[in-house]
Amino acid sequence: MSDRSMRIKAILSLGILVGFGTVSTLASWTGQATATSNVSTATVALGVGATAGTATSASYQMPISGNNLFPGSTSASVVTVKNTGSISAPYVFGGRITESGNAALGAALNIVVKIGATVSGTGSSVTCSGGTTLLSKNAGSPFGSASAARPLAAGSSETLCVQYSLPVTAANALQGATTAIALDFTSTVGS
Repeated sequence: MSDRSMRIKAILSLGILVGFGTVSTLASWTGQATATSNVSTATVALGVGATAGTATSASYQMPISGNNLFPGSTSASVVTVKNTGSISAPYVFGGRITESGNAALGAALNIVVKIGATVSGTGSSVTCSGGTTLLSKNAGSPFGSASAARPLAAGSSETLCVQYSLPVTAANALQGATTAIALDFTSTVGS
């Protein structure tokens, strides 16, 4: 072998050794982090009942004190509406009448819905005493909706007093008539 070829082999061998040395000395450093979120949604729900403790159902039959109306008589009942959802949510309510038979008793009634009132009186003169009127219906007019949404925090409740009266001018054809009166409560959040 010539001197030159030995030098080439020596240089090539040295290159292989340097190449192995370089590969074995390479290092890689890394850092890592993770951010996570558990997302859940709120519930928007209302319950109705006689008291805040029983206002957990979506429907409630209001007992009426002083039933068997006649011209000039009044009766009243209360309903408690409760926010059974997980967030504060406003609610609105409106009245609905479902007539039975040919006589339009619901249309002939005066109806007042108050907050902060109590049922008082006896017999044919049971009324919602005190409080603030939120909704009223006069005889001959439709039973509409309350004018403004009412805020209600989660777990909070409000008691409404509903007064029904038959005007002294009620038609004779209303004798023995029946009707169903309902308050529909709706709570909505978001757009």
